[in-house]
Amino acid sequence: MVDVFARNNYSDLDVDVAKAKAAEFRRNPYTTGSANLDNMIALSKAVILCPPHKKKFSPEKAKYRLHPDPRMRRVNGQCDWCKSFELSWLFLNEVQAEDEQRKVEKFNRAREYGHITNT
Repeated sequence: MVDVFARNNYSDLDVDVAKAKAAEFRRNPYTTGSANLDNMIALSKAVILCPPHKKKFSPEKAKYRLHPDPRMRRVNGQCDWCKSFELSWLFLNEVQAEDEQRKVEKFNRAREYGHITNT
């Protein structure tokens, strides 16, 4: 168990709430990889999958897609299915992916406008 160190001005309830929030991201050792992936999808969290498990994952069915920024599609991370740490694929749910797509487009527009006005 991980202890949460808190200042003296936090109540016991505040410490318990912090522990509960931290436990959300901690994987239960008895949970299978597919059940963990289902939980991540149900909570609309970002999903990191290694290449073998990417082939088994259907993003359209789960309403997920690759990160819109090509530089962020491959990340060094721990696979949410098998826990192996390697170069993996980053999937976002559609709502988060649309927000990220807007950010990328806004950045590209600002960069192009800055290039036009500076030349």
